[in-house]
This record gives sequence, structure tokens and C-alpha cells, in this order.
Amino acid sequence: MKANLAKRVMTCALAGALVVGSSMSAFASGGPSSGGSGSSNSSSGKSKEEVVQTVVQETSGGEVSTVAEVPNTSAVAGVKSSLAGVYLATGVNGTAITTPLTTIADSYALAAGERPYVRVYNFDGKKSTAAQVVIDSAAAALGASVGPVINFELGKISGGQFSLLPAEGAAVHVKLGIPKSFAQADKTFAIICVRPGGAVTVLEDIDTDPNTITFATTAGQGAYAIVKY
Repeated sequence: MKANLAKRVMTCALAGALVVGSSMSAFASGGPSSGGSGSSNSSSGKSKEEVVQTVVQETSGGEVSTVAEVPNTSAVAGVKSSLAGVYLATGVNGTAITTPLTTIADSYALAAGERPYVRVYNFDGKKSTAAQVVIDSAAAALGASVGPVINFELGKISGGQFSLLPAEGAAVHVKLGIPKSFAQADKTFAIICVRPGGAVTVLEDIDTDPNTITFATTAGQGAYAIVKY
């Protein structure tokens, strides 16, 4: 049943993606890395505090004076993320990469001195309007309600610079905490993922906890919407 629904929403959403795909180059324009695979943001010469503050200001327009003021959302239901990164997605109850760091490094053939790194922050549909249209269309095809949406960037740090890893890679498992206001035990949850260029996938929840959603994705950049139906 879930597979049939996923196929149906994929067909409808991809049709919509063809319409808006040309404008998806501005995908996640409000975020710290709006380019495609291989885009980078230098952190050379900056302390960890300065890097985090820069990302906070770019993604939320806010200001922080210390790292202690930055929301740390790198754990879900007691499960800590395996990757270092910037976890700023306050719209969900935490984000955790559950695939081991060494597995990701090996799967994506990282060289000596390179390490996986993730950046997660709140999605702004007013800035990324094309992605929002695709998310809404896909949810409508599924008969689903749209909950929190996050921007997710899985890449690597090499030589003090962050760059995205390719989206055509090995599976990486991610767990998100579903906000209490959106959780509902009698509903089916899924993730609608929109990539730069308009590619859409529906990712099935593979855990049994009604307060979390766990799914398999790949590296790179995307907008990830929690939906229920």
C-alpha cells in the first residue's frame, strides 16, 4: 500500500518538478551553501565559534555572542548523531545521523584528512519558493499534511573547507524528532525530499516510534519535509 502511494505521489510531484525545475537553481537561497555538489564555504582561519556564528546569521538573520547560545539539536530520543556539524534545525526535535562516521567516510571514498560533516537548518519556504511548491504538490498527491521542513547538507571538511558530497552515493540513515504538535500515532509518516534541480523522492519511515521518523537518504543537499497521511 505504501509503495503504491509513493509511486503515485512521485508521478504527480515529478510532473510539478518539471514546471518549477528551471527556478530551482535558487534552491535554499537563504542557506549557507546554495550551490550544487562541490560548492564550498571556507572556514580556514576561523574558529569553530566564528564558523557557527556565520551560519546562524546566514540562515536565520540572528546574532549570537557565544557558541553556548546556538541551539544544539544533534540528538533524537537519546540517540546522538555520528557526525560533527552545525545542527540548527529547531523546527524538529533533533537531527541525528545514525550511520557510523567510518561507514560514510568509506562509502564516499574520503581521503586522509577529510571527514564527513553535516549542516542542518530551518527551511524558509518564502526564500525557496520553488522547493515549497514541489513539496506542497507532492503532499497533496499523497493526501498528506506538511509538517516541519529542514534544509540538510551532507558533505565533507577538507583543508578547512566544506563541500557537498555527491547525491549519487551510498545510503545514509537519518533520524528526526517529530514535534509534539505534529506527532500522531494513528498516521503514516514519510519524508518528501526535494533536491536542487527539482528531483523529488518520497522516503518511508523505517522506525516504529511515533515520535520520530528514520529514513534512508544520500549525501548532498535537499529540502526534507515531514508529512503525515
